[in-house]
Amino acid sequence: MQELVFITGSTGLVGGHILVQLIQKGYRVRALKRQSSSFKQLRTICSYYKLPFRVLQDKVEWVLGDTLDYVGMKQHLSVCTTVYHCAAVVSFNNQNQEELLRTNIRGTANMVDAALEAGIKQFCYISSIGALGSQTDQEINEATDRDTSVMHSAYSESKYHSELEVWRASAEGLPVCILNPGVILGPGLPDKGSMLLFQAGQKGIPFYTTGVTGYVDVRDVAKAAILLMEKKQFGERYILVSENLDTKTLFGMIAKAFDKNPPRFKAGPFLLNFVGFLSEIYGKLSNTNPQMTRETARTATKIQRYSSEKIRSFHPEIQFIPIAETVTDTADFIKKI
Repeated sequence: MQELVFITGSTGLVGGHILVQLIQKGYRVRALKRQSSSFKQLRTICSYYKLPFRVLQDKVEWVLGDTLDYVGMKQHLSVCTTVYHCAAVVSFNNQNQEELLRTNIRGTANMVDAALEAGIKQFCYISSIGALGSQTDQEINEATDRDTSVMHSAYSESKYHSELEVWRASAEGLPVCILNPGVILGPGLPDKGSMLLFQAGQKGIPFYTTGVTGYVDVRDVAKAAILLMEKKQFGERYILVSENLDTKTLFGMIAKAFDKNPPRFKAGPFLLNFVGFLSEIYGKLSNTNPQMTRETARTATKIQRYSSEKIRSFHPEIQFIPIAETVTDTADFIKKI
Protein backbone atom coordinates (compact mmCIF):
# COMPACT_ATOMS: atom_id res chain seq x y z
CA MET A 1 0.00 0.00 0.00
CA GLN A 2 1.22 3.51 -0.82
CA GLU A 3 2.71 5.49 2.06
CA LEU A 4 0.47 7.95 3.89
CA VAL A 5 1.28 11.68 3.98
CA PHE A 6 0.15 13.95 6.83
CA ILE A 7 -0.46 17.68 6.38
CA THR A 8 -1.35 20.45 8.81
CA GLY A 9 -2.79 23.78 7.74
CA SER A 10 -4.58 22.05 4.88
CA THR A 11 -7.42 24.59 4.80
CA GLY A 12 -5.03 27.55 4.41
CA LEU A 13 -3.41 29.06 1.32
CA VAL A 14 -0.07 27.19 1.35
CA GLY A 15 -1.40 23.98 2.88
CA GLY A 16 -4.34 24.00 0.48
CA HIS A 17 -2.10 24.22 -2.59
CA ILE A 18 0.19 21.50 -1.24
CA LEU A 19 -2.81 19.28 -0.50
CA VAL A 20 -4.30 19.65 -3.99
CA GLN A 21 -0.95 19.11 -5.70
CA LEU A 22 -0.34 15.98 -3.60
CA ILE A 23 -3.76 14.60 -4.56
CA GLN A 24 -3.13 15.37 -8.23
CA LYS A 25 0.16 13.45 -8.00
CA GLY A 26 -1.64 10.42 -6.57
CA TYR A 27 -0.53 10.57 -2.93
CA ARG A 28 -2.58 9.16 -0.08
CA VAL A 29 -3.15 12.05 2.31
CA ARG A 30 -4.36 12.39 5.89
CA ALA A 31 -5.17 16.08 6.54
CA LEU A 32 -5.59 17.78 9.90
CA LYS A 33 -8.53 20.13 10.31
CA ARG A 34 -9.50 22.11 13.36
CA GLN A 35 -13.16 21.97 14.36
CA SER A 36 -13.52 25.71 13.73
CA SER A 37 -11.73 25.77 10.35
CA SER A 38 -13.66 26.60 7.20
CA PHE A 39 -13.27 24.87 3.83
CA LYS A 40 -13.87 28.17 1.99
CA GLN A 41 -10.21 28.75 1.11
CA LEU A 42 -9.70 25.12 0.08
CA ARG A 43 -12.82 25.14 -2.10
CA THR A 44 -11.45 28.23 -3.84
CA ILE A 45 -8.07 26.59 -4.42
CA CYS A 46 -9.74 23.46 -5.79
CA SER A 47 -11.65 25.60 -8.28
CA TYR A 48 -8.36 27.08 -9.50
CA TYR A 49 -6.98 23.59 -10.22
CA LYS A 50 -10.36 22.57 -11.71
CA LEU A 51 -10.59 19.79 -9.13
CA PRO A 52 -14.14 19.30 -7.84
CA PHE A 53 -14.13 19.76 -4.08
CA ARG A 54 -16.22 16.63 -3.54
CA VAL A 55 -13.55 14.61 -5.37
CA LEU A 56 -10.87 16.03 -3.06
CA GLN A 57 -12.98 15.26 -0.01
CA ASP A 58 -13.39 11.65 -1.08
CA LYS A 59 -9.65 11.22 -1.62
CA VAL A 60 -8.48 12.83 1.63
CA GLU A 61 -8.66 11.20 5.05
CA TRP A 62 -9.74 14.07 7.28
CA VAL A 63 -8.93 14.08 10.99
CA LEU A 64 -10.15 16.67 13.48
CA GLY A 65 -7.63 18.00 15.94
CA ASP A 66 -5.16 20.69 16.92
CA THR A 67 -1.37 20.79 16.92
CA LEU A 68 -1.51 21.86 20.58
CA ASP A 69 -2.80 18.36 21.38
CA TYR A 70 0.38 16.28 21.51
CA VAL A 71 -1.38 12.99 22.28
CA GLY A 72 -3.75 13.49 19.39
CA MET A 73 -0.92 14.34 16.99
CA LYS A 74 1.00 11.23 18.02
CA GLN A 75 -2.06 9.09 17.23
CA HIS A 76 -2.65 10.79 13.86
CA LEU A 77 0.97 10.29 12.80
CA SER A 78 1.22 6.67 13.90
CA VAL A 79 0.79 5.20 10.39
CA CYS A 80 2.20 8.11 8.33
CA THR A 81 5.63 8.46 6.76
CA THR A 82 5.83 12.10 5.63
CA VAL A 83 4.69 15.34 7.27
CA TYR A 84 4.11 18.77 5.75
CA HIS A 85 3.70 21.16 8.67
CA CYS A 86 2.02 24.30 7.30
CA ALA A 87 -0.28 25.29 10.16
CA ALA A 88 0.56 28.62 11.77
CA VAL A 89 -1.02 31.79 13.05
CA VAL A 90 0.02 34.80 10.97
CA SER A 91 -0.62 38.08 12.77
CA PHE A 92 1.06 41.43 13.36
CA ASN A 93 -1.57 42.46 15.89
CA ASN A 94 -0.13 42.82 19.40
CA GLN A 95 -3.41 41.56 20.85
CA ASN A 96 -2.74 38.15 19.26
CA GLN A 97 0.83 37.71 20.52
CA GLU A 98 0.06 35.10 23.16
CA GLU A 99 -1.97 32.93 20.79
CA LEU A 100 0.59 33.39 18.02
CA LEU A 101 3.57 32.36 20.13
CA ARG A 102 1.73 29.45 21.79
CA THR A 103 0.29 28.03 18.58
CA ASN A 104 3.34 28.44 16.38
CA ILE A 105 6.05 27.39 18.81
CA ARG A 106 4.25 24.86 21.03
CA GLY A 107 2.35 23.48 18.07
CA THR A 108 5.56 22.92 16.12
CA ALA A 109 7.28 21.37 19.14
CA ASN A 110 4.36 18.95 19.48
CA MET A 111 4.52 18.09 15.80
CA VAL A 112 8.23 17.27 15.74
CA ASP A 113 8.03 15.35 19.03
CA ALA A 114 5.09 13.33 17.74
CA ALA A 115 6.96 12.78 14.45
CA LEU A 116 10.00 11.44 16.33
CA GLU A 117 7.79 9.13 18.40
CA ALA A 118 5.99 7.88 15.27
CA GLY A 119 9.19 7.27 13.32
CA ILE A 120 8.32 9.75 10.56
CA LYS A 121 10.73 9.37 7.63
CA GLN A 122 10.61 12.98 6.40
CA PHE A 123 9.33 16.27 7.78
CA CYS A 124 8.88 19.49 5.80
CA TYR A 125 8.37 22.69 7.78
CA ILE A 126 6.96 25.76 6.03
CA SER A 127 8.60 28.67 7.82
CA SER A 128 9.07 32.25 6.60
CA ILE A 129 11.73 34.78 5.61
CA GLY A 130 10.65 36.43 8.85
CA ALA A 131 12.66 33.82 10.75
CA LEU A 132 15.91 34.79 9.02
CA GLY A 133 18.57 37.33 9.90
CA SER A 134 18.30 40.86 8.53
CA GLN A 135 20.59 43.35 6.83
CA THR A 136 20.16 46.22 4.40
CA ASP A 137 23.53 46.42 2.64
CA GLN A 138 23.34 43.06 0.84
CA GLU A 139 20.96 40.21 0.08
CA ILE A 140 19.93 37.98 2.95
CA ASN A 141 20.63 34.28 2.48
CA GLU A 142 20.25 31.11 4.52
CA ALA A 143 23.51 31.80 6.40
CA THR A 144 22.76 35.40 7.41
CA ASP A 145 23.08 35.73 11.18
CA ARG A 146 20.04 36.74 13.17
CA ASP A 147 20.74 39.45 15.75
CA THR A 148 18.78 38.25 18.77
CA SER A 149 19.49 41.54 20.60
CA VAL A 150 17.35 43.44 18.09
CA MET A 151 13.58 43.68 18.58
CA HIS A 152 11.62 41.53 16.12
CA SER A 153 7.88 41.16 15.59
CA ALA A 154 6.06 38.49 17.57
CA TYR A 155 5.43 36.66 14.30
CA SER A 156 9.14 36.69 13.42
CA GLU A 157 10.00 35.45 16.90
CA SER A 158 7.42 32.69 16.67
CA LYS A 159 8.81 31.39 13.36
CA TYR A 160 12.42 31.66 14.54
CA HIS A 161 11.75 29.70 17.73
CA SER A 162 9.60 27.22 15.82
CA GLU A 163 12.59 26.57 13.58
CA LEU A 164 14.73 25.94 16.67
CA GLU A 165 12.28 23.18 17.62
CA VAL A 166 12.61 21.66 14.14
CA TRP A 167 16.41 21.78 14.28
CA ARG A 168 16.31 20.21 17.75
CA ALA A 169 14.29 17.33 16.34
CA SER A 170 16.75 17.08 13.46
CA ALA A 171 19.58 16.63 15.96
CA GLU A 172 17.51 13.89 17.58
CA GLY A 173 17.21 12.01 14.30
CA LEU A 174 14.17 13.44 12.48
CA PRO A 175 14.87 13.98 8.73
CA VAL A 176 13.79 17.61 8.23
CA CYS A 177 13.72 20.28 5.56
CA ILE A 178 12.81 23.92 6.23
CA LEU A 179 11.44 26.29 3.60
CA ASN A 180 11.56 30.07 4.05
CA PRO A 181 9.15 31.59 1.53
CA GLY A 182 8.91 35.32 0.99
CA VAL A 183 5.59 37.15 0.98
CA ILE A 184 3.26 34.58 -0.57
CA LEU A 185 0.91 35.54 -3.39
CA GLY A 186 -1.20 33.45 -5.75
CA PRO A 187 -4.63 32.03 -6.47
CA GLY A 188 -6.78 32.03 -3.35
CA LEU A 189 -9.19 34.15 -1.33
CA PRO A 190 -8.37 37.88 -1.49
CA ASP A 191 -9.34 38.56 2.13
CA LYS A 192 -6.62 36.61 3.92
CA GLY A 193 -3.06 37.60 4.86
CA SER A 194 -0.91 39.08 2.10
CA MET A 195 -3.76 38.44 -0.33
CA LEU A 196 -5.47 41.49 1.18
CA LEU A 197 -3.29 43.42 -1.28
CA PHE A 198 -5.52 42.13 -4.08
CA GLN A 199 -8.69 43.04 -2.21
CA ALA A 200 -7.33 46.57 -1.86
CA GLY A 201 -6.16 46.53 -5.48
CA GLN A 202 -9.69 45.92 -6.72
CA LYS A 203 -10.69 49.24 -5.15
CA GLY A 204 -7.51 51.07 -6.13
CA ILE A 205 -4.37 51.74 -4.07
CA PRO A 206 -3.42 55.43 -4.10
CA PHE A 207 -0.46 55.11 -1.71
CA TYR A 208 2.83 53.25 -1.78
CA THR A 209 5.65 52.86 0.73
CA THR A 210 9.43 52.74 0.52
CA GLY A 211 9.66 49.11 1.57
CA VAL A 212 11.34 46.31 -0.38
CA THR A 213 10.96 42.58 0.27
CA GLY A 214 10.89 39.20 -1.43
CA TYR A 215 7.79 37.70 -3.03
CA VAL A 216 6.95 34.20 -4.20
CA ASP A 217 4.04 32.40 -5.86
CA VAL A 218 2.18 29.94 -3.62
CA ARG A 219 2.20 27.42 -6.48
CA ASP A 220 6.01 27.47 -6.40
CA VAL A 221 6.07 26.98 -2.62
CA ALA A 222 3.89 23.89 -2.96
CA LYS A 223 5.91 22.46 -5.85
CA ALA A 224 9.21 23.04 -4.03
CA ALA A 225 7.96 21.43 -0.82
CA ILE A 226 6.81 18.29 -2.59
CA LEU A 227 9.90 18.08 -4.81
CA LEU A 228 12.33 18.40 -1.92
CA MET A 229 10.53 15.64 -0.01
CA GLU A 230 10.57 13.42 -3.08
CA LYS A 231 14.30 14.06 -3.46
CA LYS A 232 14.83 13.49 0.28
CA GLN A 233 16.67 16.75 0.86
CA PHE A 234 17.15 16.70 4.61
CA GLY A 235 19.07 18.87 7.05
CA GLU A 236 18.73 21.92 4.79
CA ARG A 237 16.80 25.16 4.63
CA TYR A 238 15.92 27.02 1.44
CA ILE A 239 14.77 30.57 0.81
CA LEU A 240 11.94 30.69 -1.72
CA VAL A 241 11.81 34.10 -3.38
CA SER A 242 11.03 34.77 -7.00
CA GLU A 243 11.81 38.50 -6.96
CA ASN A 244 12.60 41.34 -4.59
CA LEU A 245 10.26 44.25 -5.29
CA ASP A 246 9.53 47.67 -3.86
CA THR A 247 5.90 48.26 -2.97
CA LYS A 248 5.39 50.91 -5.65
CA THR A 249 6.27 48.35 -8.34
CA LEU A 250 4.11 45.61 -6.82
CA PHE A 251 1.13 47.90 -6.23
CA GLY A 252 1.50 49.15 -9.79
CA MET A 253 1.30 45.56 -11.08
CA ILE A 254 -1.82 44.89 -9.03
CA ALA A 255 -3.42 48.18 -10.16
CA LYS A 256 -2.76 47.34 -13.80
CA ALA A 257 -4.25 43.85 -13.38
CA PHE A 258 -7.49 45.40 -12.10
CA ASP A 259 -7.48 48.30 -14.60
CA LYS A 260 -6.92 50.83 -11.82
CA ASN A 261 -4.60 53.83 -11.64
CA PRO A 262 -1.13 53.09 -10.21
CA PRO A 263 -0.28 54.48 -6.75
CA ARG A 264 0.84 58.11 -6.83
CA PHE A 265 1.42 59.16 -3.23
CA LYS A 266 4.29 58.02 -1.03
CA ALA A 267 3.32 57.20 2.54
CA GLY A 268 6.16 57.90 4.96
CA PRO A 269 6.88 56.21 8.31
CA PHE A 270 5.07 58.85 10.40
CA LEU A 271 1.82 58.63 8.43
CA LEU A 272 1.92 54.82 8.35
CA ASN A 273 2.54 54.60 12.10
CA PHE A 274 -0.34 57.01 12.78
CA VAL A 275 -2.71 55.05 10.55
CA GLY A 276 -1.60 51.80 12.21
CA PHE A 277 -2.26 53.32 15.63
CA LEU A 278 -5.76 54.44 14.64
CA SER A 279 -6.47 51.04 13.08
CA GLU A 280 -5.46 49.29 16.31
CA ILE A 281 -7.79 51.51 18.34
CA TYR A 282 -10.66 50.83 15.94
CA GLY A 283 -9.93 47.11 16.17
CA LYS A 284 -10.20 47.20 19.97
CA LEU A 285 -13.41 49.21 19.92
CA SER A 286 -15.04 47.03 17.27
CA ASN A 287 -13.54 43.76 18.55
CA THR A 288 -12.06 43.01 15.09
CA ASN A 289 -8.55 42.42 13.79
CA PRO A 290 -7.10 45.68 12.46
CA GLN A 291 -6.13 45.54 8.79
CA MET A 292 -3.03 47.57 9.65
CA THR A 293 -0.97 47.83 12.83
CA ARG A 294 2.09 49.80 13.92
CA GLU A 295 4.08 46.62 13.35
CA THR A 296 2.90 46.25 9.74
CA ALA A 297 3.59 49.98 9.29
CA ARG A 298 7.16 49.46 10.43
CA THR A 299 7.56 46.44 8.16
CA ALA A 300 6.18 48.38 5.18
CA THR A 301 9.15 50.74 5.19
CA LYS A 302 11.91 48.15 5.70
CA ILE A 303 14.27 47.42 2.82
CA GLN A 304 15.23 43.73 2.82
CA ARG A 305 16.36 41.75 -0.21
CA TYR A 306 16.56 37.97 -0.20
CA SER A 307 18.62 35.51 -2.22
CA SER A 308 17.18 32.23 -3.44
CA GLU A 309 20.47 31.34 -5.12
CA LYS A 310 20.87 28.20 -3.01
CA ILE A 311 17.74 26.46 -4.26
CA ARG A 312 18.27 27.77 -7.81
CA SER A 313 21.78 26.28 -7.83
CA PHE A 314 21.05 22.93 -6.19
CA HIS A 315 17.62 22.41 -7.76
CA PRO A 316 17.52 24.16 -11.16
CA GLU A 317 14.35 22.26 -12.01
CA ILE A 318 12.55 24.72 -9.70
CA GLN A 319 11.74 27.65 -11.96
CA PHE A 320 10.06 30.50 -10.12
CA ILE A 321 7.02 32.14 -11.68
CA PRO A 322 7.69 35.86 -12.37
CA ILE A 323 5.69 38.00 -9.95
CA ALA A 324 4.10 39.94 -12.81
CA GLU A 325 2.63 36.63 -14.00
CA THR A 326 1.58 35.74 -10.45
CA VAL A 327 -0.25 39.06 -10.11
CA THR A 328 -2.01 38.70 -13.47
CA ASP A 329 -3.03 35.08 -12.84
CA THR A 330 -4.26 35.89 -9.33
CA ALA A 331 -6.22 38.97 -10.37
CA ASP A 332 -7.85 37.10 -13.25
CA PHE A 333 -8.79 34.27 -10.89
CA ILE A 334 -10.20 36.63 -8.25
CA LYS A 335 -12.38 38.32 -10.86
CA LYS A 336 -14.06 34.98 -11.50
CA ILE A 337 -14.78 33.92 -7.92
